[in-house]
Amino acid sequence: MRLILVRHGESEWNRIGRYQGQADAPLSELGLRQADALGKRLAAEKLDAIYSSPLQRARRTADAIAGYHPALTIEEDPRLLEIDHGDWQGLFAAEVRERYGESLEEWRSFPTRCQMPNGESFSNILRRTLNFREQVCGTYGPHATVVVSTHDVVVKILIADALGMHMDRINRLWITNASISVVEYTDNLPFLVSLSEACHLGHLETVREKQEAI
Repeated sequence: MRLILVRHGESEWNRIGRYQGQADAPLSELGLRQADALGKRLAAEKLDAIYSSPLQRARRTADAIAGYHPALTIEEDPRLLEIDHGDWQGLFAAEVRERYGESLEEWRSFPTRCQMPNGESFSNILRRTLNFREQVCGTYGPHATVVVSTHDVVVKILIADALGMHMDRINRLWITNASISVVEYTDNLPFLVSLSEACHLGHLETVREKQEAI
């Protein structure tokens, strides 16, 4: 089975450098154009299902894909939500660095040890993400292709799981907004086929240096 992992298009809070987590920030104007470019990129794919996080930035990205696949209904799944940033949510990156510098460095270097103040533990998002993956792999046949429109940390966990990476290394991965990463699951091993593919975005691609709040 093939999973096409999509990170949502740029949100307004991505654009201004505000931590969002499970806050429901909308897509920015650039994010809307990214989502449309992504939809066109996947228009010719034979898809068997589309899943989305319930947050509007992921759902709107999924809608852009589904527009080219009218026979499919988007399945919203709360297990695909971004990690809850707790007290960081709504703060600008500079504010998080000033108030929570030690925790921020721990999150970047050793996320499995970190829990943002009043936020979600890494063990919880890991559990729900892998539960989702196990269910989808058990539901669809070996030749199925499933799109998952979700968030940065969820995509990173699924890629790290496929590669057998230590989860403390996930923040060494850069996942571009509205990019595609593909994992193929076989009877033996999963294979990472592509990582953060963004050729369809052209000049719409969001570069890493312009996005502080991840």
